[in-house]
Amino acid sequence: MKSFEHMKKSGDYYVTVVEDVTVGQIVATATLIIEHKFIHSCAKRGRVEDVVVSDECRGKQLGKLLLSTLTLLSKKLNCYKITLECLPENVGFYKKFGYTVSEENYMCRRFLQ
Repeated sequence: MKSFEHMKKSGDYYVTVVEDVTVGQIVATATLIIEHKFIHSCAKRGRVEDVVVSDECRGKQLGKLLLSTLTLLSKKLNCYKITLECLPENVGFYKKFGYTVSEENYMCRRFLQ
């Protein structure tokens, strides 16, 4: 809960959730993180992360709802671009919303904790 409070206070995290109110359970979520890019005169870049729809709710357009919401929000916040990382099998889904495969390489270094 401390981590969520930290995210909330920063003002740069927009966590979107869909709740099934009949059972009081979150069934889908996605996050938009706003980064201020120094090399672009501190312009805003949106980054979509943690797009998840529960197995029982897949096919109900919730992913579309979340992605459309975060894309619109990034425009309203005057982001110069919005990016995301995804598995190869999910590329087709994101292309439907105007996302394109970038020429850039995604690299990662993980730290064990």
